[in-house]
Amino acid sequence: MARGVVVLAAVLAMALASAVAAAVPEPTPAVDGRVFSPPDDAAARPRKPTIQYWTVTVSMGIEPTATAASVRMLVPVSDGRQAVLGRTVRPSAFRFREEAAPPNQWVGWEAPSVKPQKGTIAYSYTVRTTDVWYEVPHIALTENPPPPDPVLLQPSERIQSADPAIARRVAALTRDTTRLDETTWSLFQYAASFLRGEGAEARDDAVAVLNAEQGSPSGRARLLVALFRAAKIPARLVGGLRLEDGERKRATITWVEAWLGGKWLPFDPVGGHYATLPANYLTLYYGDLPLIEHTAKLGFQYDMLIHQVTRQALLAQEAEPPTTTINRIRETNLETERVQTYAFYAEKPVASVVLITDAPVAPAVIERIAADARERSISVVFLSASFESRYFREHSLQRLIASNFAAVAEAHLLLVSTRDEAGLYALLQLGEHRVALRDARLVVAGGFPRSVGKVLGAVLYRLVGPGELVLVNPQAPLLSLWNMARANLIDGVPMVEAASLWDLRPQVIDADDVRGLAGFRRGLVRAWSAAVLAQVPLQAINLILVLPVIACLVVIFRSVIGIETFGTFAPVIVSLAFLMTGLTWGVTIFCVIVGLGVVLRSALQWLRIQLVARLAVLIALVSVMMAGLTVVGAYLGVGALLNVSIFPMVIMSNVIENFTTTQVELGTREAIRLTRNTLAVCAACYLAIEGGGLQSIVLSFPEVLILVVALEIAIGKWRGLRLLEYLRFSDLGRADRGGA
Repeated sequence: MARGVVVLAAVLAMALASAVAAAVPEPTPAVDGRVFSPPDDAAARPRKPTIQYWTVTVSMGIEPTATAASVRMLVPVSDGRQAVLGRTVRPSAFRFREEAAPPNQWVGWEAPSVKPQKGTIAYSYTVRTTDVWYEVPHIALTENPPPPDPVLLQPSERIQSADPAIARRVAALTRDTTRLDETTWSLFQYAASFLRGEGAEARDDAVAVLNAEQGSPSGRARLLVALFRAAKIPARLVGGLRLEDGERKRATITWVEAWLGGKWLPFDPVGGHYATLPANYLTLYYGDLPLIEHTAKLGFQYDMLIHQVTRQALLAQEAEPPTTTINRIRETNLETERVQTYAFYAEKPVASVVLITDAPVAPAVIERIAADARERSISVVFLSASFESRYFREHSLQRLIASNFAAVAEAHLLLVSTRDEAGLYALLQLGEHRVALRDARLVVAGGFPRSVGKVLGAVLYRLVGPGELVLVNPQAPLLSLWNMARANLIDGVPMVEAASLWDLRPQVIDADDVRGLAGFRRGLVRAWSAAVLAQVPLQAINLILVLPVIACLVVIFRSVIGIETFGTFAPVIVSLAFLMTGLTWGVTIFCVIVGLGVVLRSALQWLRIQLVARLAVLIALVSVMMAGLTVVGAYLGVGALLNVSIFPMVIMSNVIENFTTTQVELGTREAIRLTRNTLAVCAACYLAIEGGGLQSIVLSFPEVLILVVALEIAIGKWRGLRLLEYLRFSDLGRADRGGA
């Protein structure tokens, strides 16, 4: 009986195992050790599509050529996944044309062989993109509809779908598959499993990638197209961009589209996207084509600048159509009364001008310039930012340029009028973004020495390469600059001659001036240009180089004049902070932090803790105060308070500790006197640096630091009385002479 039960249990176990084996499908056959499982139809899919908005600006630089030259480029078109919302063509010396070649769209530029031409070509477009997620039809391979074009099944030079090796590999991968989705998945997984080739030796045709089992991204896409076509599935290459905010790119990416179930479905073997495409993929063209074609042996370079924008920003632009009246554009800073933007757009402009200044623009001046521009069909944009601190002026002007980047990049003429060289620093942002203004004229007026203007102007010319760069010294009224620009743009009067008509002293910077600089100065220009291209702001380098000058001034005040302060480092660092906040707000922030800190330090006295621990607590308290001032600045709209972190916490904590120690040992009056002296020295250093333009002098002539160090050594060897000591002991000297 027991033996019968065992036999029966064995029979039932074998039957159960057979049933389980029959219920589990066999995997796709292995090829060279690879096993490809069927796709999981239950994979997570987005509940709603992601919609994104992007602006792509293509900048092309063309070197002079005495022969006919042409350039053409493929641009995106609208389809079910993406929509082209707008296109912008910047005027240039080249004739523009559009050429439809369905399903693609070309745009081109031509230059006749009349005279040598050079310049910048700029073309931008705004698109709306979304992600897509398809399901591959679960139908027999033979039921797939025929393609719209039989060419999509034929081999080509780099897509060798008829090659025997391709045919053998497809047969091995699909020998047990009958459905369209199974075949598609098996071929996709096989191509996606290949390694990525690097360098110039990366394979880029289908057969080479198959043999090497690695290749370039475009080569792997060509292999997938060849596999699809060999399996009787129509397929084509797609070229496009992977959109990333703030990125500059010169190369496109490639993926595949297959004709499945009567529609095109995307496949990216490199990115791992199966019948899906993310929202940051922008289709530029279909087919195995280059993005840009140009005349042979033409000096040519290009890049694509990508920015993500918001739907609200696009709606705001659409709500402000071109008009013949002055438009007040939205403020771009918390201190709105200090930052102003106005614009006048002509209906059919013959030229566009952007005026940039660091002083408020009077309404009467705006009306007068706008009326003149209206009469002569010139579009004008006014950008102004007025702050006490040059640091804030430079950064505010940079933000204004960034906010109105399209208007600045497309302007025929930029007029910049600032109190000092802040306008030059603001324009360097164009070089940071690698914007070439070869067709534009730049006029920069400011109160900077001509020698400084020559060096900084050479940096700007090297980065931006304008058609003409004119520096005017000193700062010129906006109306005078406008009259000079009008005479140049409309009447064709040379810029130098037009400047003389309005009693301006122009300094023209061109390629010969850059090459004509002395060896060391030319190397310095190259170094500063490289720093800007690496997105290292010259303002930061400026502050580093000016620090030894501030230290030298503090040494003079302490060792020569005899003014006592809270140490040496505190005045140096606080003076540097004043340069970034401005004197008024700098003194206010200093007094608030020190005043509150002294009160809190007195409260710590009751805890009777050691010095090191007390300083650590003070640092914590100062950091909390700085954070509080930042919040107050954000609430009240005070830009200087938003940069309160510029004040070093450790130095401010030491000032508070020194004040309290002096108060205990020498009395409150002495502590206040030392605080007053420290503030006076900091203010004097600020005025000397800011008013004397020493920042740009040191940046343009860093060898000045050798003289600074030599002066400090000479002062360090002085053993005589200080100036205030002479005054203090003058009565004693007179008494000695009277007694004698």
